[in-house]
Amino acid sequence: MVVAKDASNHLSGAETGARQKNPEPANPWEIEQSPPGLIESPIDFLFAEHHRQRQAANALHLVASGEFDAAGIEKLIVFLETDFEIHVADEELSFFPLLQARCLPEDNIEKLIRRLADEHKKDETTVASMTVTLKEVLSGKKLSHEKSRAVYSFAEHILQHLALENAVLLPIARARLDEESQNILSDMLKERRAGSK
Repeated sequence: MVVAKDASNHLSGAETGARQKNPEPANPWEIEQSPPGLIESPIDFLFAEHHRQRQAANALHLVASGEFDAAGIEKLIVFLETDFEIHVADEELSFFPLLQARCLPEDNIEKLIRRLADEHKKDETTVASMTVTLKEVLSGKKLSHEKSRAVYSFAEHILQHLALENAVLLPIARARLDEESQNILSDMLKERRAGSK
């Protein structure tokens, strides 16, 4: 049985290494690319994508606080409209169903996955409004107090969502997805990216 409260102690070597060796980039607006070939290790790849989303959340915090960097905001818009959307599809269409099929009843992940899926649905609407807001900022429009709070809240939501997935869901996946399952997941992730080009 995989116990959720202990899951945060089961970070892989790749995850621990990522925390120790990959400090935030010197440019606070930067959203790094995942290492080439990491998709062959799909759980590590999902963790790396979560790291990129954390960097996007950091950039959203900068926007909410009134900071401005045209190139950074443009990259943030592209990230939200493409990479973020693909990652949600990775989880909804590939990772979650595969994990549900491999987990045991005592893992009790159905409620967690429902919660994460519900958050993804809300994210679709929020991302659309965020990109509109970011494009307004790019055009020189000053953020209203209300929109600034909305940007900040979305950044915080992303961080909380990632914390839950990293601390609970990914460790369960490491315990339940054998090599064959991970190969299947890797192939699905690669196929999605080939289809998005």
